[in-house]
Amino acid sequence: MKAAIAILGLCGLATPSIATEWINCAAPDGAASIDLLVGATDVLSVAGMTITVGDKVWATDPAYGPGDPVMVGQGFEDAETLRIDAVDPGLTARIAELRLFKTAADDAAPIYGGTLRIPGQGAWAVGCSGP
Repeated sequence: MKAAIAILGLCGLATPSIATEWINCAAPDGAASIDLLVGATDVLSVAGMTITVGDKVWATDPAYGPGDPVMVGQGFEDAETLRIDAVDPGLTARIAELRLFKTAADDAAPIYGGTLRIPGQGAWAVGCSGP
């Protein structure tokens, strides 16, 4: 009986894991940035996000940094673009709009570049590093 309980307990510890990596996008002058924790799946999966402009910070979870709460409102990715909107937890206001173009050399990681717009704060050209 104890052996069966021990085996069941160990089985409960085995959970599927999803590899995640950060995409870090920032304005050249550092005035604004957005960091996305994305899952390595066949579809766009944003697991976490931190947005910064000046002294103002938003984060999807305190584990990703201090700041006001924010969540992914919508996201879209195809072979050439990545678009993500961040919204407040009540889904009543758009916090940020990220619009990226992407390209990649043969079998290389994608290169991203585009714009980050934060309503009421401004808009910036951003370059990104990451997976």
